[in-house]
Amino acid sequence: MGGSTMTNEWADAVEPDPLRLLVQHRELVKNLTLRDIRSRYKQSLLGVAWALLQPLSMMLVYTVVFSHIARIDTGGIPYPIFSYIALLPWTFFAGGLVSGAECLVNNFSLITKIYFPREVFPISAILGKIVDFGLGVLVLIPLLLYYKINLTWYAFLAVPIFFIQICLMLGIVFVLSSWNLFYRDIRHAMPLLTQVWMYMTPIIYPLSLVPKKYLGLYMLNPMSAVMDGFRKTVLEGEPPMWNYLALSAIVSLTFLVWGYYTFKKLEPAFAETI
Repeated sequence: MGGSTMTNEWADAVEPDPLRLLVQHRELVKNLTLRDIRSRYKQSLLGVAWALLQPLSMMLVYTVVFSHIARIDTGGIPYPIFSYIALLPWTFFAGGLVSGAECLVNNFSLITKIYFPREVFPISAILGKIVDFGLGVLVLIPLLLYYKINLTWYAFLAVPIFFIQICLMLGIVFVLSSWNLFYRDIRHAMPLLTQVWMYMTPIIYPLSLVPKKYLGLYMLNPMSAVMDGFRKTVLEGEPPMWNYLALSAIVSLTFLVWGYYTFKKLEPAFAETI
């Protein structure tokens, strides 16, 4: 009874401008992000090197399998960097979804004490993974030099493509984190979801292997245009497929709006559920 009254008070305390409220709590977002990064590597012998081990180890395995055993035509691009350029953002994507889905459950003690915008948790979960992504980029640079990849100005388009991915991730995490409070099956479904999604995205194989009659349906997956966009702009020095990238942007922004709406709609019940 008391919890219900407290929840209603928190709901009434929400300001009408959520963006302004987030700006006011930017220090909280920063502190939560730093806390997530520190706790992830605390008492770890390898420390931040763990952020690099997953994409690098997957790159090595896929290189052995798909360039020496089941040979895949990559259009002349060496398979190690062909796979790494996609595994890097994908590792960030999958890791962000998994940690983001658990962010509210893992911070239940804070949620039940005082009011502040709960969306700081999904946002800080994603920001914490960006640090890992940045470390992975530091490994990408020597790979580009080693394989003599000549960058063109199209490589700068990787930045807005990355922004599209961030929008998609935030939208999905807003939904998953709020649903996970009510249906704990979400945490068990996440490994399967990310694994299936990975094979439905051109990461270990090029987009050219997708049959043309299925290409339209295949590109409804917004991560397909994102992965292919990274390869085209950075490795091939070509523009992305604008039509499919625009579709990916629309889908990602739709997810972001719907995810945030779902999150805020369920927010008043968070404390009671926990």
